[in-house]
This record gives sequence, structure tokens and C-alpha cells, in this order.
Amino acid sequence: MKKPMPYDFLLDYLPATVFIKSAIGMYYIYFEGKIVLIFRKVNKNPQHNGLWIATVKEHHASLKAAILAITDFVFDEGENFEPAWLQLRDGHDDFEEAAIQICELISQRDKRIGKATKKAAQFTRLNLDS
Repeated sequence: MKKPMPYDFLLDYLPATVFIKSAIGMYYIYFEGKIVLIFRKVNKNPQHNGLWIATVKEHHASLKAAILAITDFVFDEGENFEPAWLQLRDGHDDFEEAAIQICELISQRDKRIGKATKKAAQFTRLNLDS
């Protein structure tokens, strides 16, 4: 039995045209040819649960300043993960409010969020064709 999508309340704050692809307990959120978020809630490595925010290193400081709950993504203790990602941990006191702010930035097409990839372009085309 497939687990329900975590944080599905956030879909109310994202554009209706997002495309969602599930894989290994994570939900990849694509918008306008870019990967923008990953929703993750699994038992293994719960420190990685929450929202993964696709961005580039040059936007990290401004996004973390705008939404204080956002942190660097730390893969293992002391080891930063792919610099294109930031994280909003689901255990943070301001998780809901911060997650909504992130979704609103995506809805406003904030250029700091999103990474164009071949896979993202593929899912966007599929979404537009459906």
C-alpha cells in the first residue's frame, strides 16, 4: 500500500500546474521546466525529512535570510550535500509557516528557487500534454 503524500496541505499554496513524481518515499515537485521541491517523510534518516529546496549556491544566503527556518542540507554529520539544495526540516517549530512561504515564492516564480534539468523538462512536457 502506497503511503500518502506528506505535507499535502502545501499543494494549496503551489500553482495548480505543478507536476508531482513519487519515488522511494519522496515526492518530486516540478514547475515550469524546473525541479523546485522534494517532499520527504520516511523512517530512515529522519533528519532529512521535510522540504528539500532546489536552488543554487549563490541564492542560499538570501533565501535563508528571507525564511529563517531554512538550513543548509547536511547529508551526514559535517558533510554538506549537493550545494544546489537547501532544507526545511519538518521538526522545525515554524515548519508550516516557512513551508507555506516557500510555496508562495514558487507561485510568484521567484528566480531563486528551481533548477532546470532534463528530467524536469520531461515531466513538464508530460504535464502539459495531459
